[in-house]
Amino acid sequence: MQTTLQFLIMVDGPLTEAELLDRIRTGLPDAVPYRRDSVDVRGNLLEINLNEGADPQLAATDEDDYLYFRWRVELTPMAGSVDEGHQIVLARELLRAIEGPQVRATVCAAFEDRV
Repeated sequence: MQTTLQFLIMVDGPLTEAELLDRIRTGLPDAVPYRRDSVDVRGNLLEINLNEGADPQLAATDEDDYLYFRWRVELTPMAGSVDEGHQIVLARELLRAIEGPQVRATVCAAFEDRV
């Protein structure tokens, strides 16, 4: 069975979309601008979208708090050379780039237990 290589990073905190994209581009300098809200990074299209179900109160109190985080960072493999090991390393690096004071991030993926 093939593992799904697409993944999400749910992000919560006082960041604007531009600030979140800036953190990603600073933390992963090999990310290439694609459109206003996206980059091409290591064989993936990374897009930032507002989470339609965002709820600050539930993000602070619910057991599944990440479901209510403000931002969805979506990564979709675009290159055939992308494999699970590649995605795990990328997810770890993105977490390091995004997380900080007042900013939480959670990976949602078939391989999330190995990140």
